[in-house]
Amino acid sequence: MPSSVSSRSKDEWRAQFRSVRRGLSPDRYAALGALISSRALTLPSVVQASVVHVYWPLPEQGEVDTRPLIAALRGQEKTVVLPVVTSYDPASPKMEHRRYEGLAATTKNRWGIREPTGTASLPADAIDVVLVPALGVDQQGNRIGQGAGYYDAFLQAVDGPRIALVYDDCFVPRLPSDPHDIPITTVVSERGITPISST
Repeated sequence: MPSSVSSRSKDEWRAQFRSVRRGLSPDRYAALGALISSRALTLPSVVQASVVHVYWPLPEQGEVDTRPLIAALRGQEKTVVLPVVTSYDPASPKMEHRRYEGLAATTKNRWGIREPTGTASLPADAIDVVLVPALGVDQQGNRIGQGAGYYDAFLQAVDGPRIALVYDDCFVPRLPSDPHDIPITTVVSERGITPISST
């Protein structure tokens, strides 16, 4: 079984994970987002963090809903930063990290993702913990995203915890990986919290 899993391409896995997302009803989507967010809030690294990087979700694509998490973090007076794309060049994907000050202080980028406006950019080393978007993750911490490479580049500069929020059906035994991939340190799904061993 492991060999058949690892022989599939990243694009084949992306198609499967997107199918899982499309299969969620609106009620199920909301319930899973709330549950996964509540689990993430219990992580010691999140509890102790002052600055948390979180992605803004695309609900129409079934991406794990981080809005309950963002609201809770702000209620705890933590600094929440969201990614802002600064280069759409496929050969040089870049983003920076700006403080989120509420929905009214955001604008949508070309992909429909909300980005903060009018706030200062924070360097990567000022971020205590990163909540990473993922289509799927495996038990070794290998992550499959949308394929644009923004988080691959960003995570190279991250020393702190890297937490992926995924649906349990998208947390699988083995995914293909590349040498430059930076593994996730913790996976949070509706089923529970899974630390990833570094060995």
